[in-house]
Amino acid sequence: MITETELVRLLEDSGLPLGEWDSGTELVLDSLAFTWLIHLLEERHGILVAEEDEEALGASDSVGALHRNVLRLRSAGTGREEAGRAS
Repeated sequence: MITETELVRLLEDSGLPLGEWDSGTELVLDSLAFTWLIHLLEERHGILVAEEDEEALGASDSVGALHRNVLRLRSAGTGREEAGRAS
């Protein structure tokens, strides 16, 4: 399971300096940072974000909301992840 702290590290690696943060910290991701975040979620945590899930993930307006959406994707996408890795 990915923690909020790990998610914030990914956000910072995507070019979004957060400094001090908590679950309510507001997020504003530009398209490049968002694309890089999706790449890092897959690369480092095996979380595949389908096109139909990108809108919900991109609409996350805080660290906590993004974390909840990522956890939802991870639990819903387990079958897709395993199927994708088996091929």
